[in-house]
Amino acid sequence: MTLGDLSAELRRGSRVILQVRHAERPKMDPTDPTFGDALPLTAEGERTARLLGEALKEFAGDVQFFSSPLRRTRMTAALIAESMGLGNVPITVDGLLGNESFYYKDALEVLHVFTPPENFFPESFKYMDTGSLRGFNDLAESSDALEKWLFERFTSRLMVVTTHDLYIAAFLASRGAYTDRSRETWPRFLDAAAIIVAEDGSRRYSMVRTKLSNGIVGVKI
Repeated sequence: MTLGDLSAELRRGSRVILQVRHAERPKMDPTDPTFGDALPLTAEGERTARLLGEALKEFAGDVQFFSSPLRRTRMTAALIAESMGLGNVPITVDGLLGNESFYYKDALEVLHVFTPPENFFPESFKYMDTGSLRGFNDLAESSDALEKWLFERFTSRLMVVTTHDLYIAAFLASRGAYTDRSRETWPRFLDAAAIIVAEDGSRRYSMVRTKLSNGIVGVKI
Protein backbone atom coordinates (compact mmCIF):
# COMPACT_ATOMS: atom_id res chain seq x y z
CA MET A 1 0.00 0.00 0.00
CA THR A 2 1.22 3.50 -0.86
CA LEU A 3 0.45 6.81 0.82
CA GLY A 4 -1.99 7.45 -2.00
CA ASP A 5 -3.75 4.16 -1.27
CA LEU A 6 -3.95 5.07 2.41
CA SER A 7 -5.47 8.46 1.65
CA ALA A 8 -8.00 6.83 -0.67
CA GLU A 9 -9.08 4.45 2.09
CA LEU A 10 -9.64 7.34 4.48
CA ARG A 11 -11.57 9.31 1.88
CA ARG A 12 -13.82 6.28 1.30
CA GLY A 13 -14.81 6.36 4.95
CA SER A 14 -12.45 3.78 6.42
CA ARG A 15 -10.82 4.46 9.76
CA VAL A 16 -7.11 3.69 10.11
CA ILE A 17 -4.64 2.94 12.87
CA LEU A 18 -1.23 3.75 11.41
CA GLN A 19 1.77 2.34 13.29
CA VAL A 20 4.62 4.40 11.83
CA ARG A 21 8.32 3.68 12.10
CA HIS A 22 10.17 6.79 13.30
CA ALA A 23 12.17 8.82 10.79
CA GLU A 24 15.90 8.48 10.19
CA ARG A 25 18.17 8.41 13.26
CA PRO A 26 21.94 8.17 13.80
CA LYS A 27 23.58 4.78 14.23
CA MET A 28 22.84 3.08 17.53
CA ASP A 29 25.38 1.60 19.93
CA PRO A 30 24.49 -2.13 19.73
CA THR A 31 25.33 -2.56 23.42
CA ASP A 32 23.04 0.26 24.59
CA PRO A 33 20.46 -1.27 27.00
CA THR A 34 18.07 1.63 26.27
CA PHE A 35 18.01 0.80 22.53
CA GLY A 36 19.10 4.35 21.70
CA ASP A 37 16.58 6.09 23.93
CA ALA A 38 18.35 9.48 23.67
CA LEU A 39 19.07 9.40 19.93
CA PRO A 40 17.43 12.27 18.00
CA LEU A 41 16.40 12.33 14.39
CA THR A 42 18.93 13.35 11.76
CA ALA A 43 18.28 16.47 9.70
CA GLU A 44 17.05 14.17 6.92
CA GLY A 45 14.78 12.43 9.38
CA GLU A 46 13.24 15.73 10.41
CA ARG A 47 12.71 16.70 6.77
CA THR A 48 10.99 13.46 5.82
CA ALA A 49 8.83 13.37 8.97
CA ARG A 50 7.48 16.76 7.91
CA LEU A 51 6.77 15.36 4.44
CA LEU A 52 4.67 12.60 5.97
CA GLY A 53 2.72 15.20 7.93
CA GLU A 54 2.08 17.17 4.76
CA ALA A 55 0.83 14.02 3.03
CA LEU A 56 -1.68 13.43 5.85
CA LYS A 57 -2.71 17.07 6.27
CA GLU A 58 -6.19 16.69 4.80
CA PHE A 59 -7.10 14.39 7.72
CA ALA A 60 -5.99 16.83 10.42
CA GLY A 61 -9.57 17.41 11.54
CA ASP A 62 -9.96 13.94 13.04
CA VAL A 63 -6.61 12.51 14.13
CA GLN A 64 -4.98 11.40 17.36
CA PHE A 65 -1.32 10.73 18.18
CA PHE A 66 0.45 8.13 20.29
CA SER A 67 4.20 7.61 20.60
CA SER A 68 6.87 5.41 22.09
CA PRO A 69 8.81 7.33 24.79
CA LEU A 70 12.09 7.19 22.87
CA ARG A 71 13.29 10.55 21.68
CA ARG A 72 13.24 9.73 17.97
CA THR A 73 9.61 8.55 18.04
CA ARG A 74 8.46 11.57 20.04
CA MET A 75 10.23 13.87 17.60
CA THR A 76 8.65 12.06 14.64
CA ALA A 77 5.14 12.39 16.08
CA ALA A 78 5.64 16.08 16.87
CA LEU A 79 6.93 16.87 13.38
CA ILE A 80 4.10 14.98 11.68
CA ALA A 81 1.56 16.84 13.80
CA GLU A 82 3.24 20.18 13.16
CA SER A 83 3.22 19.64 9.40
CA MET A 84 -0.45 18.69 9.57
CA GLY A 85 -1.05 22.12 11.11
CA LEU A 86 -1.53 20.69 14.62
CA GLY A 87 1.45 22.05 16.53
CA ASN A 88 -0.22 21.84 19.95
CA VAL A 89 -2.08 18.57 19.54
CA PRO A 90 -1.65 16.21 22.51
CA ILE A 91 0.65 13.23 21.90
CA THR A 92 0.13 10.36 24.31
CA VAL A 93 3.42 8.67 25.20
CA ASP A 94 3.41 5.09 26.46
CA GLY A 95 6.23 2.62 27.17
CA LEU A 96 4.19 -0.23 25.71
CA LEU A 97 5.02 1.25 22.31
CA GLY A 98 8.72 1.36 23.20
CA ASN A 99 11.08 -0.66 25.37
CA GLU A 100 8.22 -2.07 27.46
CA SER A 101 6.79 -3.56 24.28
CA PHE A 102 4.09 -6.23 24.27
CA TYR A 103 6.59 -8.32 22.31
CA TYR A 104 9.40 -8.24 24.88
CA LYS A 105 9.53 -10.62 27.80
CA ASP A 106 12.97 -9.34 28.86
CA ALA A 107 14.45 -6.35 27.00
CA LEU A 108 17.99 -7.08 28.18
CA GLU A 109 17.70 -10.65 26.95
CA VAL A 110 16.51 -9.29 23.59
CA LEU A 111 19.66 -7.16 23.47
CA HIS A 112 21.76 -10.29 23.99
CA VAL A 113 19.85 -12.14 21.25
CA PHE A 114 20.64 -9.32 18.83
CA THR A 115 24.37 -9.27 19.70
CA PRO A 116 26.37 -9.08 17.51
CA PRO A 117 24.26 -6.76 15.29
CA GLU A 118 24.46 -9.26 12.42
CA ASN A 119 22.04 -11.41 14.42
CA PHE A 120 19.22 -8.88 14.15
CA PHE A 121 17.61 -9.94 10.89
CA PRO A 122 18.09 -13.74 11.20
CA GLU A 123 16.75 -13.75 14.78
CA SER A 124 13.88 -11.40 13.94
CA PHE A 125 12.80 -13.61 11.05
CA LYS A 126 13.09 -16.69 13.25
CA TYR A 127 10.65 -15.06 15.68
CA MET A 128 8.22 -14.26 12.89
CA ASP A 129 8.52 -17.75 11.38
CA THR A 130 8.12 -19.72 14.63
CA GLY A 131 6.23 -17.34 16.90
CA SER A 132 8.75 -17.63 19.71
CA LEU A 133 12.28 -16.51 20.53
CA ARG A 134 14.39 -16.16 23.64
CA GLY A 135 13.59 -12.88 25.38
CA PHE A 136 10.28 -12.46 23.54
CA ASN A 137 6.66 -13.16 24.34
CA ASP A 138 4.55 -15.31 22.02
CA LEU A 139 4.15 -13.49 18.69
CA ALA A 140 0.41 -14.06 18.19
CA GLU A 141 -0.50 -13.28 21.80
CA SER A 142 1.63 -10.13 21.76
CA SER A 143 0.05 -8.87 18.55
CA ASP A 144 -3.44 -9.58 19.88
CA ALA A 145 -2.64 -7.66 23.06
CA LEU A 146 -1.21 -4.74 21.10
CA GLU A 147 -4.20 -4.56 18.76
CA LYS A 148 -6.64 -4.73 21.70
CA TRP A 149 -4.71 -1.93 23.45
CA LEU A 150 -4.81 0.24 20.33
CA PHE A 151 -8.53 -0.24 19.76
CA GLU A 152 -9.33 0.60 23.37
CA ARG A 153 -7.85 4.05 22.62
CA PHE A 154 -8.98 4.48 19.01
CA THR A 155 -11.56 7.30 18.89
CA SER A 156 -10.77 9.12 15.66
CA ARG A 157 -10.71 8.64 11.91
CA LEU A 158 -6.91 8.37 11.87
CA MET A 159 -4.67 7.23 14.72
CA VAL A 160 -0.94 7.88 14.20
CA VAL A 161 1.29 5.74 16.41
CA THR A 162 5.02 6.37 16.15
CA THR A 163 6.91 3.25 17.09
CA HIS A 164 9.74 0.93 15.94
CA ASP A 165 10.54 -1.27 12.96
CA LEU A 166 10.69 -4.61 14.77
CA TYR A 167 7.23 -4.17 16.28
CA ILE A 168 5.77 -3.11 12.94
CA ALA A 169 7.28 -6.09 11.14
CA ALA A 170 6.25 -8.51 13.90
CA PHE A 171 2.68 -7.22 13.93
CA LEU A 172 2.33 -7.47 10.17
CA ALA A 173 3.89 -10.95 10.13
CA SER A 174 1.41 -12.14 12.74
CA ARG A 175 -1.44 -10.84 10.58
CA GLY A 176 -0.18 -12.51 7.39
CA ALA A 177 0.70 -9.14 5.84
CA TYR A 178 4.48 -9.54 5.83
CA THR A 179 5.32 -12.87 4.24
CA ASP A 180 8.21 -11.98 1.92
CA ARG A 181 10.64 -11.39 4.76
CA SER A 182 14.15 -10.18 4.01
CA ARG A 183 16.44 -7.26 4.73
CA GLU A 184 15.34 -5.74 1.41
CA THR A 185 11.64 -5.84 2.38
CA TRP A 186 12.12 -4.64 5.97
CA PRO A 187 10.16 -1.50 7.00
CA ARG A 188 12.15 1.59 6.05
CA PHE A 189 12.11 4.77 8.09
CA LEU A 190 8.53 6.14 8.08
CA ASP A 191 7.02 2.96 6.62
CA ALA A 192 4.01 1.79 8.58
CA ALA A 193 1.60 -0.97 9.52
CA ALA A 194 -1.99 0.01 8.75
CA ILE A 195 -5.04 -1.48 10.40
CA ILE A 196 -7.87 -0.49 8.08
CA VAL A 197 -11.35 -0.57 9.56
CA ALA A 198 -14.12 -0.56 6.95
CA GLU A 199 -17.51 1.03 7.58
CA ASP A 200 -18.92 -2.41 8.40
CA GLY A 201 -16.27 -2.85 11.12
CA SER A 202 -14.17 -5.43 9.31
CA ARG A 203 -10.39 -5.11 9.58
CA ARG A 204 -7.60 -5.44 7.03
CA TYR A 205 -3.86 -5.19 7.52
CA SER A 206 -1.23 -3.80 5.19
CA MET A 207 2.29 -2.47 5.16
CA VAL A 208 2.42 1.13 3.96
CA ARG A 209 5.47 1.94 1.87
CA THR A 210 5.75 5.71 2.15
CA LYS A 211 8.86 5.91 -0.08
CA LEU A 212 10.10 8.79 2.06
CA SER A 213 13.34 7.00 2.94
CA ASN A 214 15.48 4.11 1.73
CA GLY A 215 17.07 3.75 5.15
CA ILE A 216 16.85 0.55 7.18
CA VAL A 217 19.41 1.23 9.90
CA GLY A 218 20.78 4.44 11.37
CA VAL A 219 23.37 6.57 9.61
CA LYS A 220 26.72 7.91 10.72
CA ILE A 221 26.78 11.57 11.67
